[in-house]
Amino acid sequence: MKRKSALPLWACATVWVLAGLFYPMYRTLDILIVAVVSLVAWLITWIIAPEYKEYVDAPRPTSGNADADALCMQLESEVAHLRAAAELLPAERAAFAARLQSVGTVLEKIAKNLQADPSDFPQCRRLAGYYLPVMRKLCDKYIFLLKQSGGDTEGAQTLADIEAKIEDAFAGIDSALKKQLDALYKNDDLDISTDIDVLSQMLRRDGLADD
Repeated sequence: MKRKSALPLWACATVWVLAGLFYPMYRTLDILIVAVVSLVAWLITWIIAPEYKEYVDAPRPTSGNADADALCMQLESEVAHLRAAAELLPAERAAFAARLQSVGTVLEKIAKNLQADPSDFPQCRRLAGYYLPVMRKLCDKYIFLLKQSGGDTEGAQTLADIEAKIEDAFAGIDSALKKQLDALYKNDDLDISTDIDVLSQMLRRDGLADD
């Protein structure tokens, strides 16, 4: 939001304060003169005073469905968590970092789709109840194990095996989420096709369709 500086008000007030200290204010004419001077001071400072920008949080868009909105927020939180985890991974784990980014991108698309069409919430309910908590747990465990395997440890092979299992699990999660997103898109296509069919029938019934 753009806001004007408060300097014009201060200039106007200063004129009245100085006039009260150094100028006789017992006649109507004196008061009028000071009023004119203060107005001129206000106009001048209004012209030269710079505007400043004030940043405010925009209201969060709502889908009209409280459950869908709550899931969207949870999805957005998980996306941020996955991307932050990907940034922590070293260069030799670039493949897994890319996997986390891919999962985050799919979750982001699911959230946008759900925001636009909250009727998809029943299909996405299991995400909130099971998949997202397990994903976060596995992701955090991977980061923890990676730190533990930084040096020579007796269980280095065991840690590597667990990390490999988590990587495989996320590959499956990535594939499953993409299928979920595709199913949501197919629902949208079905809804649109149905709406178009109904519209076409109405146009024909009303004699407005081109034969």
